[in-house]
Amino acid sequence: MMTGSSHGKDGKLIALLLVALMSLSVIPIMSTSAEDIGDPMHLQAQDIAAIFDTNTELTTITWRNIDSPGAELNNIFDATYNLYRHTENITTSNIADADLIYQVDACNPSQISGSTSRYDCMAFNGTHPGHSFSYLVSPGTNSTFYYAVTTTIDGIGTYDDLIFNESSIYDGILETTTPIRTPYNLQATFDAQSSQTTLSWVNYNDIFPILPEVGPDAYTTRIWKTLYPLTRQSSSLILQSTSPIANLTAGVSTYSVDVPTNTNTDFYYSITYYLPNWYGPGQDYEDIRFLSNNALTSPVVEDNTPPDKLNSISTNFIPNSQTGGGTTVISWSDINTEAGESYAIYSSGSAFNNTESFGPTLVSIVPEGQGIYTHDLPIGRLGYSTYCVVVVDVNGIYDTHIPPQSCSTVYEDAFFNWTAEPTKVNAEFIGNQTTLVTWQDQIGAEGEVYHIWRADYLVSGGQFLPNQTIFWMASVPDGIQTVEIEVPAEVNRNSFYFVTSEALYQHVNGTYHYTGLVQNWDGAVLENTVTPPAPVVNSLTVDGQSNLATIEWLNNQQLDFEKYSVWRNFGDPFGSSEDSTDDISSENGWELFESGIYDSGAPWNSFSFSRTYDIPENVDRDVWYAVTVSDTYGNLNMEAFPGSGGNALKVTEDTTPPTATYELYDGENNLYSSPSLVSGSYELRVSTSEYLFSLPQIEITTDSGGIISGGAKQMLLYADNLGNPNLGPVYYLTFDIDNTVSAGIIQMNLSFTDESLNFNNIVWDEISLDAKRPTIQVYSPASSTDGSKYLYGNYIQLLAGASDDVQISDFQYRFTYNYGSGASSTSPWTNPQNLQDLYGDNSSLVIDEKINSGNFDAGQHSVTFRAIDTAGNEVSSQVVFVVDNCRNTRNGTTVCNYVEALKPEPEPVIVTPSFSDPPYIMVWVLSGVVLFSIIIMLAVIQTTMRGPKRGSDDDIDEDDWMSEFIGTSQDVDMDALTQTAPKDIPQIEEEEEDPFAVNAPSRKSRRRKAPEVVEEEDDDDDEEAFFGLEDEEEEEEEDKPKKRTVGRRLAPKNAPKRRQVGRRKKTED
Repeated sequence: MMTGSSHGKDGKLIALLLVALMSLSVIPIMSTSAEDIGDPMHLQAQDIAAIFDTNTELTTITWRNIDSPGAELNNIFDATYNLYRHTENITTSNIADADLIYQVDACNPSQISGSTSRYDCMAFNGTHPGHSFSYLVSPGTNSTFYYAVTTTIDGIGTYDDLIFNESSIYDGILETTTPIRTPYNLQATFDAQSSQTTLSWVNYNDIFPILPEVGPDAYTTRIWKTLYPLTRQSSSLILQSTSPIANLTAGVSTYSVDVPTNTNTDFYYSITYYLPNWYGPGQDYEDIRFLSNNALTSPVVEDNTPPDKLNSISTNFIPNSQTGGGTTVISWSDINTEAGESYAIYSSGSAFNNTESFGPTLVSIVPEGQGIYTHDLPIGRLGYSTYCVVVVDVNGIYDTHIPPQSCSTVYEDAFFNWTAEPTKVNAEFIGNQTTLVTWQDQIGAEGEVYHIWRADYLVSGGQFLPNQTIFWMASVPDGIQTVEIEVPAEVNRNSFYFVTSEALYQHVNGTYHYTGLVQNWDGAVLENTVTPPAPVVNSLTVDGQSNLATIEWLNNQQLDFEKYSVWRNFGDPFGSSEDSTDDISSENGWELFESGIYDSGAPWNSFSFSRTYDIPENVDRDVWYAVTVSDTYGNLNMEAFPGSGGNALKVTEDTTPPTATYELYDGENNLYSSPSLVSGSYELRVSTSEYLFSLPQIEITTDSGGIISGGAKQMLLYADNLGNPNLGPVYYLTFDIDNTVSAGIIQMNLSFTDESLNFNNIVWDEISLDAKRPTIQVYSPASSTDGSKYLYGNYIQLLAGASDDVQISDFQYRFTYNYGSGASSTSPWTNPQNLQDLYGDNSSLVIDEKINSGNFDAGQHSVTFRAIDTAGNEVSSQVVFVVDNCRNTRNGTTVCNYVEALKPEPEPVIVTPSFSDPPYIMVWVLSGVVLFSIIIMLAVIQTTMRGPKRGSDDDIDEDDWMSEFIGTSQDVDMDALTQTAPKDIPQIEEEEEDPFAVNAPSRKSRRRKAPEVVEEEDDDDDEEAFFGLEDEEEEEEEDKPKKRTVGRRLAPKNAPKRRQVGRRKKTED
């Protein structure tokens, strides 16, 4: 149950719906009108559009008329639209460059259902359907094109406002079409006689060879036969219900179509290619656009139906009583169902109904429009004759069956003043033991029998005695008019031939044989069946180099205008001894090679004939050639006589060039196997594979321009080897090589020709002239001059390379142990175990060996490398190396036996010090100290001297001070101390030592002691000098200037001891 609220809402909705319906009802119903662009008076095309269809390869352009009803429509029936096509936007500036492809009336009554109202020409408010044109794009197009429409008004002019997207397309249309893939220029011809239509065309590959012809992708040619022409527009629809009448393989360019009998139809033939996998596996293609004249535009009329037959004819005989004979007139009415036909008239002495039956003869063929024919009869016709007229159409087709209404029979009487004999008798000896006799059957006789006779002379009618004066040869029925008479063999005679007739003439009972011999003979005929002599073959040669065989035979002077034939046999027709004869025939293995070689009497053939024939490549066979002759009478001599003077010769057809090998011997006649030669004498022996036409020639040079043989030299025969069928002849040439010939690869250029004139030129370049010594490069061991040595426990690597311009035969090494000593020894030459051939031709070798250094004594050794090339050139290289036994000492040095043994006695080292050396610095320092001490001492002495004078006691005290200062006393009695008597003490000269003579070399000598002087030794080993300077114990070798002598006293035992100063030990140096 609805509440009051919901009921109120529903009422409002209903009210709104009614108001909306009322509003729609007041809207006027009118046609939609599009807005026209441009000046309406120009009637410019509107809403132009274009679309390209890739299937049909058509671009369809559409546009409409204006839709305004004003005065501009006054010229609508006088306006023409012009459709243009261009490769760029079409504007007023380039319209002249565009292609005009279509013109159409802007409006005509046929476009608006016959109306003549210009208002019906409007696009929307009229009935005009608009304009559309489909442009067929050319094959192989791949570009963008633009279209535009201009308007031409009669009497006013052309408007080319060309507003984009109204009358001119702004966005171009991409038009992509497939190139032509079909045959070209199909031609068709119908032959009614053979009832065949012959097609021919030009294959695409004959112009552009790109289509596959073999393999799974090979194209096939398909032939179509339709009742309608195939075009780009109609082919797709028509071929859907049609199958090709033939599917041909690639490359075929003609085909014959059998036309069934009783066909009279117009047919169109077309031809295409079927391209399997053209776009990929399983993607086949067939171009059915028919753009290359591969479809007939005019039909072929295939008409093999016989024309209609005549319904009636009439005949009338008109005799000639004065001369005999007469005429028969045949008349008829042409048929109306044919054009260009003709009429064939047949005649027979009896009724007939088929042109192919025996008896009827063709009298004449009359063209259309004549309707009458006058037939002249020969003398002697007597009886009834039947005439039939057969219609033959323009194609030559006719029906061999003749109905009775197409024939007429007439009585003819031309039996007046004639002879019952055949005419034009001719006898000719045609050879092959045959004489041919011909004649023309007699006039006015039918069914007669003709008898042929021969005589040795011209027999008259009164002398006619069968098989006595004249001899029967043969008999034939009428209509044959020819016979061949066999002539006996080996005769040469003159003959006369006669032909008589025996006939049953019309309306005459019995047969009649006329023997008057008036006009029925011919002679005399020369009959010759004598076998001609066999030809004589003069020569038979083979030029294998040119692949030609030439045969020459003598012209038989006893024969004129004879013919020769050349035969060939690959077997043994004359047996193993080749001294028997043979009959030339195919049964005996002979094949006819050439026939009809005619002796025309030309001067170049007056003595002999010659023929040259091609021989296949690479053959080597024995062939018999024979020549047979046939004279002008056809007499043949087919017997073959082998050998000289006969008509058959055997020749070896050899088109294989000869081959050869060589051997080289040195001056000692020893086989030379080395790949290189040196200066000396040699002999070259060449063995050929077969016997030669002439002695071979050879030229020996080097590739560097060296001349060895002095040009091409003729070789001499060394051995013919006739007794050995497996060997050919051997030739030789001796030559010398001197030192002036430039080295390089030796080129032996051999030229030779075999008996079949096969020429061959062989160049041997396996050996070389070696004028260079090999070279050796030693990389290891290192030379002792480099300071290198090999220690015990290490390996000595032998690494050396040798190279030669030709080839190295030996690369060896050997050692000299304890090299340079009196105990040296040398090992034999050794072939290395590791020898590397860098280039594989022994021209560059490398030795890489490791030798244990423990095999050598410590000392100096040498290794010598030797390289010998194939020419005997030898070169060697020696390296001296050191092997030593070294050990480490405790003080960290290394001592080597061999090195220590080589050290000389140490020489004194002379050092020339500088004033900045440490000894001098020490002297300077000490000198400064002494000087400073002297200064202090002098200062002290001076201070002392400034005091009061002392007496003698003071002097004594002073002396005591000085004694104490120097460490002794004058009161010491050394004699008492030593309990010795005083002796005279000689004075010892002291040499002042040079403090700068550091490590100066001097001869060692023992110091001389003072005689009988006993000195008390200090605890120290050496006495220290003043200020710590050492006294030199060695004397100079040379005399020095003498210094002041000082008497030295012995110090008392209780004298104060001096301070000990450590002395620096002297080195041995």
